[in-house]
Amino acid sequence: MINRILFILGCFLSCLVIVSENVNSQEIYGSLQGDIIDKVTKKALSYVNVIVEGTKLGAAADEKGKFYIPRIPVGLYSIKFSIIGYKPIVKSGVMIRPNRKNYILAELQETPIKLEGITVTPTYFEKSSDAILSERTVDFEDIRQDPGSAEDIQRAMQVLPAVVSGSDQMNEIIVRGGMPGENLFLMDNIEIANPNHFGNQGTTGGPMNMINTYFVRQVDFYTGAFPARFGDKVSSVMNIKLSEGNRERFEGNGYLGMAGAGILLEGPVQKGKGSFIVSARKSFLDLIISGTGLTAVPYYYNLQGKFVYDISNRTKMITNAIYGDDKIFIEGGEEESVYQQGVSEDIDAKSHQYALGTVFRTVWNEKIFSDITVSRVGNYWRIKVIDDNGYDIYNNKSDEIINEVKGDIFYHPWEGAEISSGMLVKKCDFNHDIWSKPDTIYTWDTSQDPHKRTGLFKVYPEWRVLQDVSSYKYAAYLQLKRTWMKRFVANIGLRYDYFDYNNYGKFNPRFGLSFILSDKAALNFGYGYHTQNPSFIELTANPKNKSLKGKIAEQLIVGIEYLLAEDTKCTVELYNKYYKNVIVPYEWTTPDPYDSYSGWMVNSGKGHARGIEFFLQKKLSRNLQYIISYAHSIAKGYDLRHNKYYNWDYDYRNIFTFIGGYKFKLMQKEWYKNLKNKLFYKIFAFIIPFGDETIISLRWRYLGGRPYTMPVYHNNLHTWVTEDYLPLNSNRFPEYHKFDLRIDRRYYFNKWNMVTYFDIMNVYNRDNIWDYSYKENGTIEKILQFKTMPVGGIVIEF
Repeated sequence: MINRILFILGCFLSCLVIVSENVNSQEIYGSLQGDIIDKVTKKALSYVNVIVEGTKLGAAADEKGKFYIPRIPVGLYSIKFSIIGYKPIVKSGVMIRPNRKNYILAELQETPIKLEGITVTPTYFEKSSDAILSERTVDFEDIRQDPGSAEDIQRAMQVLPAVVSGSDQMNEIIVRGGMPGENLFLMDNIEIANPNHFGNQGTTGGPMNMINTYFVRQVDFYTGAFPARFGDKVSSVMNIKLSEGNRERFEGNGYLGMAGAGILLEGPVQKGKGSFIVSARKSFLDLIISGTGLTAVPYYYNLQGKFVYDISNRTKMITNAIYGDDKIFIEGGEEESVYQQGVSEDIDAKSHQYALGTVFRTVWNEKIFSDITVSRVGNYWRIKVIDDNGYDIYNNKSDEIINEVKGDIFYHPWEGAEISSGMLVKKCDFNHDIWSKPDTIYTWDTSQDPHKRTGLFKVYPEWRVLQDVSSYKYAAYLQLKRTWMKRFVANIGLRYDYFDYNNYGKFNPRFGLSFILSDKAALNFGYGYHTQNPSFIELTANPKNKSLKGKIAEQLIVGIEYLLAEDTKCTVELYNKYYKNVIVPYEWTTPDPYDSYSGWMVNSGKGHARGIEFFLQKKLSRNLQYIISYAHSIAKGYDLRHNKYYNWDYDYRNIFTFIGGYKFKLMQKEWYKNLKNKLFYKIFAFIIPFGDETIISLRWRYLGGRPYTMPVYHNNLHTWVTEDYLPLNSNRFPEYHKFDLRIDRRYYFNKWNMVTYFDIMNVYNRDNIWDYSYKENGTIEKILQFKTMPVGGIVIEF
């Protein structure tokens, strides 16, 4: 089936190349326009120099911070922005499309270095204004071109040494020895509980992120000791900033890829006073599912839109909306279910989720701006499990809705000082109606063939959750960033979070310090005290859980960063992370291996993680780009049965990633111009690895074996048991590694352009084990992660 889909895509591509106009005899141009603002105050910056690297083209911003550069030959470029008093930056991967005024937003930050004899080196590496360390900023092209990530925002972050995921099938972000559900997502300042299709309740991951990558302008990702304006998560923050629509003309694209088939449209509102951008996508994975290793067919679609309007010269209204709908039906058979061992079951799962919010941004003067955000986020699950006799054995009907109002104000009182503060109120409504049937362990006479059931060993009662809760969360923070002696930059913050349902509140101090060694090097320190309230499903799983506290993670980080060249940067960081008040099932605290799950959770868990991380990146400045990433870490949890530490679930020990890419700009080569005129090229363009502009990328990733506990099979009970004497996670799965290859080709025409990609995941078809399935008859089967999976895609931009 995959071959069939790729053949159809190839024929479609060849048809487009054949019928397209011949443009080899003339140069194709586009233009670039944009706005340049102060990263902290959002004020317009006048007279900034803008240069198209590798050309003689450039411009200077006007008094409103706007610039325009006409007649730029189409292709990928790096754009340099510089002005005295600010750090010069270079934005790579800026696409100049034909017959378009391509738009870019540049945010410049004041430089703390103003010492005699020291010049500030331009850099391709941007950093959030309040980030000291453990932060990476990526843009749209970084995400789109990443091999093996299927243009998924969360999967693209797994290149960082601090990040792992549980499996190929899920994009959950697990940071520095942590657990699922510890990442905070923001989309244009709107907090989203889980932005994924088929997201698991109480976590932040899923098979596919539903945010359209073509909306993304920039992502700021923090992996530890993050600023005080972020809270209620203990490991990481993904701050996603979306692009605005075109304010001058209507344009769009149609696409087909791993995330589905869809269309995107954008254009001006009221003669340029605003803009809109909307998209709709629908899955087509059901057409290729047979080759992925998945056991069921998922169906989903999503809608997304952004509307921006200038209320006045100082105030802008930014409205975002996203909606996703999912369903999957797993037909019972020989496969065992995740819900109950050894039973043939049908699973019918449906869910939908949405986020809607508006930000009112006001630039009061050159020193102050504010954001007022109003939002509503909803998640709905309908899951039913049916046995082979047609009886329900599990039902989950859950609704979770959060209405939020928050305000942030940012003040730049004098040079080298930034003050920010804010507060929020969330109204949390969660309605959980969950039921699981009683279960039984029988005894068996194993001397007979087949075995004969002889009696009852253990009867487990039904589990029932029926709660309808309405409660409030409150938070406030204050943060000060200060530069002194022109060598030291400190960021000090304090945050307070309170949840009235469990009457739990906590102060969260944060601190960051950077010692600027030179214009290329800095020594950084960070400390973060982070708290995270229990998930709604943890609070309602048992009436006793209302007294649960939030878990706590304290992190201490030291690191050094060095700019080897303006496009190459190296960072090394060491961290120590301590967990306490970790929420675990009460059954984990007792020695009885036959305890039944009652939903009762306790704050008895604790643990720690420590490690060293190395990250080297060269941005795409000319033709070559690469990333080398390595981490060695140890993560330990506390075994409450034996009062000793054990290897925690995501203790991989060693993680290595290499990504490399090379750009071939062929449209100016005479041999390529001649080749394009040949009929055989037009017919077989889909299999020829050349386009007007081609990028070939590869990724190789290695993870040490993940730990697991090997249960004991009791033949007379037909069941597997984790006995009390067994040390937890004393075994490890085989090490994980895979090689991914991606080819991106771009074709330019007079008034439109086309992008195609071909992405092969797990090229050498490695059998990476996800887990083991322990059968009722005592046998064990491997559950594999993705085998070799080729994925193709095409985008037509008009």
